[in-house]
Amino acid sequence: MIRLYTQSSCHSSRVARKWLETHGIKFKEKNFSVDSPTVQDLKRILSLTEHGVDDIISARSKDYPEIAPKLPEMPLNEALKLLCDHPKLLRRPIIISDSKIQIGFNEDDIRQFIPRPVRRLKFNAMLNRLDRNEGSGTVNKRMVE
Repeated sequence: MIRLYTQSSCHSSRVARKWLETHGIKFKEKNFSVDSPTVQDLKRILSLTEHGVDDIISARSKDYPEIAPKLPEMPLNEALKLLCDHPKLLRRPIIISDSKIQIGFNEDDIRQFIPRPVRRLKFNAMLNRLDRNEGSGTVNKRMVE
């Protein structure tokens, strides 16, 4: 099951939710503005990151300059509790599945959450359309883009 972690005031969170809904992808949403993250939520997210806490903290948060100097020396559990208490420090949206993560919204990257068989069907359909167009001597510019 895909988990979508959002915040109410975040435009990218709304866009990600709409994208998942439009593509018929089932997900569970947790809005950090209403329901703060738990240490367990954050550990699950961190287990999928490449660079740990650095990947999920928003350097654009107004509180970031205050905590930035403290983070390198802070024990992990203390940092996680801080993020639970101040969820606006988190980048958003955060989208996870069993083995994939996307932090922030990127329309190309979010396609990884479309099930592989569906992606394969769409890709094959596109190839078939291209083959038909090649046979007629024309290429539809829109399909190539």
